[in-house]
Amino acid sequence: MPKTGRNDPCPCGSGRKFKLCHGAAATIVPAAAAATDRACGSCTACCEGWAEGEIRGHKMFAGQHCHFLQDGACTIYEERPQSPCRNFVCGWLLPGSPFPEHFRPDRSGVIIVPLRWRGRAAFVLLSAGRDPDDAMLAWLKPYAQRTGTPFFYQRDGERVGYGPPEFQVEMLARLQQGEPLW
Repeated sequence: MPKTGRNDPCPCGSGRKFKLCHGAAATIVPAAAAATDRACGSCTACCEGWAEGEIRGHKMFAGQHCHFLQDGACTIYEERPQSPCRNFVCGWLLPGSPFPEHFRPDRSGVIIVPLRWRGRAAFVLLSAGRDPDDAMLAWLKPYAQRTGTPFFYQRDGERVGYGPPEFQVEMLARLQQGEPLW
């Protein structure tokens, strides 16, 4: 099977260029990172109402899980929509993910959402029931310094960007304008 070019349409069917869709997510993790075979397994954190979205006319937001999540499974998985379902990328699941096993969202209470900032990798830590704890931040800060990958999170009601000052300013401005961070 031929490799998808950066400017080719993304094979997921989103209509976006590969480099702006799943290609962007794939470039977040350094190429030297070992590949993993991680799968969601029983984790449904992204469907449990921690992220916002609308699926077939049913709104999903903090405190309101996906209408189609029943008994820990998606009842429309094979027919799930492109947005937000198929477009969502969990940073913990990225090929070659550097994140330890205990960062899995249903264990850590935090979803790591990859994004691009000024042409480079960045992450948003989205609460999935808990704010990032001291241990998670103690792991992420040296990782961010070593790789140049900034991250943004909320803890105890305070929004914080870790990385260049411009990163925090831009992320806060996006929030104030009502833009999603991912």
